[in-house]
Amino acid sequence: MIFELLTTVLSVTTYLSGQPAHLEYSNHKNTEPSSGCGLVPTWQFDAHNRANVTMGDRSFLVHIPMSYDVTTPHAMVLSFHGFKRDDVNQEKISGFSDKGITLNGKGIIAVYPNGQFGPGKNGNESIRAWQGAPYSPLGVDDIAFTQEMVQLLQVNLCIDGQRIYASGKSNGGGFTNLLACTPSTANLFAAFAPVSAALYSGANPQNCAPGRVVPIINFHGLADTTIPFYGQRADKHNRMEYATPSITQYREAWALRNGCRPSLNCSAGPLLGINALISHPHNNTTLEQSICSASNNDAVVSGFTVKCLGHSWPSTLGLDGGFTDFNATTADILPFFEMHTL
Repeated sequence: MIFELLTTVLSVTTYLSGQPAHLEYSNHKNTEPSSGCGLVPTWQFDAHNRANVTMGDRSFLVHIPMSYDVTTPHAMVLSFHGFKRDDVNQEKISGFSDKGITLNGKGIIAVYPNGQFGPGKNGNESIRAWQGAPYSPLGVDDIAFTQEMVQLLQVNLCIDGQRIYASGKSNGGGFTNLLACTPSTANLFAAFAPVSAALYSGANPQNCAPGRVVPIINFHGLADTTIPFYGQRADKHNRMEYATPSITQYREAWALRNGCRPSLNCSAGPLLGINALISHPHNNTTLEQSICSASNNDAVVSGFTVKCLGHSWPSTLGLDGGFTDFNATTADILPFFEMHTL
């Protein structure tokens, strides 16, 4: 019943146009706990605290922490898989379900949605993908699906509405960016973490206008040949729809939306501007931070560039094919999320 009700109100919001790039927007704070607080979940969780949930013709995997308390609102992280992958793979490579993961001093609810089956890159396949890519399934509204899914999760679990976050890898990272660009979902999630993001034009629209400053943390490998760090005009088959921007330009575009100006670093005041702070927090890794406001903590873009890393989620275990000496999830993404609330 909830799905029929939400269908009339949860649709893709038309992008705002003509929005000044350097305005600082105020955040709407949702201080109410979700309606699922105080209720025993009706979903069947297994011995590992996982439940596979079906929603119409869609599905997602939910993991609740060992310390889950039906009376205490928990932070929630949605993590979207890459092209050809699924919920189980995304849980494995991201590690949001790992033991000891917390936000705001409590265990988190981790959610891994499944994309619909699309035509694939050859046009005659059946491969899971998210909205915003040339190979996305036609006519599928993943923005509305995400909104409905969050609503359903809030009805069934005790969720802190100020602490809902989005992350994703590759095609899922591109879709995470699309969520950040879309006003209705930019105001649903407190912060966004696209990793090795496939930033095709459908996932990174020129008219991206979220309606508020958006905290973004992004990781990309210099050795990524799938989505090259320096961008590409077409794929190896010369298909222009596979064009992607340079990651540096992508990050700077978000900094401009968040109100940044070029950094001069000449004053005694706080360091502000595009790439105002440059550091090396891990081996072979450069962090460029654009800090766009001295008063609004959300006006920040953190870009991690990893030397020798390919198309992978940074991890010491190499679960996504590439090895680094740090785990992006625990070392950087969760601390970043910790700093941002709606």
